[in-house]
Amino acid sequence: MTNFGKKIITNLAGDNAKFLFLTAAIGWFLASAAQTFGIVVNKKIDKEDKNFLIPQEICDGLVNIGLYTVITAPLIKQTEKLIDKGIISFKNIQKNTPEFDNLKNGARVVASLVGAVLSCNILTPIVRNKLSGIAQRNTLHQKVQISEPNYDPNYQPFFQKNMNKMPLKMNNYIAFTKNHGLKI
Repeated sequence: MTNFGKKIITNLAGDNAKFLFLTAAIGWFLASAAQTFGIVVNKKIDKEDKNFLIPQEICDGLVNIGLYTVITAPLIKQTEKLIDKGIISFKNIQKNTPEFDNLKNGARVVASLVGAVLSCNILTPIVRNKLSGIAQRNTLHQKVQISEPNYDPNYQPFFQKNMNKMPLKMNNYIAFTKNHGLKI
């Protein structure tokens, strides 16, 4: 095993909150990467849908990991500070004892779990839906702008004279419909 791997294991072995935090962040990253890769290689999804889904999944993964990190890491640190200052205390347990350290680590794990639930299950869907709505509106707006036809008011391709295929002018439309018995 490399020195880097040994340092990580040594660092995380006694700190369950850090271990939980890092493994959850790695899990979010791998899940997002797998989802994005699945969309990329799926041949049943057409190119237009991929152009929307791939950025959406990448954005979704960034929101998940970002909110998880922004909420959970400070919550763990804040819990540790509150315990060290004595704002959160444990009855009949003195500081600088193994029991105190175990309870402090347990409180940090609980803070990590609370941060994970708050960020991933409550805030992430709200933020993700807002960002997806914005992205979807932008995508639909771009499609509408691209597909807007340019109209020539003097050209009516569906109402042409019989033989010479010359387009009718709007002022001749009524005469055309009366002459051929066409009713609309």
